[in-house]
Amino acid sequence: MFGTNIQTRLRALGYDPAFAETAPAIDRLLKGSPALVLVNIGSNTLDWEHLVDHAKNESQWRHVPILAYGPHVDLELRQRALKAGCDVVVGRSAVASNLPSLVEKWAWQPDLSPCNESLPSALLRGIQEFNQGRFFECHETIEAAWMEEQRPIRLLYQGILQVGVALYHIQQSNWRGAMKVLARAIPKLAHFDPTCMGIEVGQLLHDTHRIRQHLIQLGQERIGQFEPALFPIIQIMADDR
Repeated sequence: MFGTNIQTRLRALGYDPAFAETAPAIDRLLKGSPALVLVNIGSNTLDWEHLVDHAKNESQWRHVPILAYGPHVDLELRQRALKAGCDVVVGRSAVASNLPSLVEKWAWQPDLSPCNESLPSALLRGIQEFNQGRFFECHETIEAAWMEEQRPIRLLYQGILQVGVALYHIQQSNWRGAMKVLARAIPKLAHFDPTCMGIEVGQLLHDTHRIRQHLIQLGQERIGQFEPALFPIIQIMADDR
């Protein structure tokens, strides 16, 4: 009941909460670039130490804060949580009474200062391949740039890359694959709305939502009827070309 209450209150704050209790499920959620992970360390059924360690050992997700909550007076449990990799530990009562402030303080937001930088040549080349419908080549080009870039701005690279992968899946009539990758791309792009590095991210985000909605309307059986005119063109502001 406590977990259900948290989810209801997070939705009221504008978040889209999801629940996971296994390593594969945690992996799927992390691929959506969450703003915050909440862990109930008072659970007797959840192997939370393993899950926290798993999340923090995956280098590309270490930036995601993990907020643990549990019995307020259990100092030994608190130390275990911090040792496992949790960023902060609070009592259940604090979550019950002060969730909005905790989320505001601990929810992750990327450093947007790189958005003022010029568009890297490799990312520009990948976007050009994207706009030409060469989605396989786009994946190879942007993935190389993503691997080289270590700052959180790499999430923008990955979001664009994943939209391209989704479009490739659509070309291959792979409805399930397209839906899965779009679900991962949308929250990444949302961090950089409306513009970043001259890229009109807001427009791409709008187009991506429209593609996803069209896929939902078609369903898996009618993927072959997808309207190619919905394939987006990534727009770049003139000053950054």
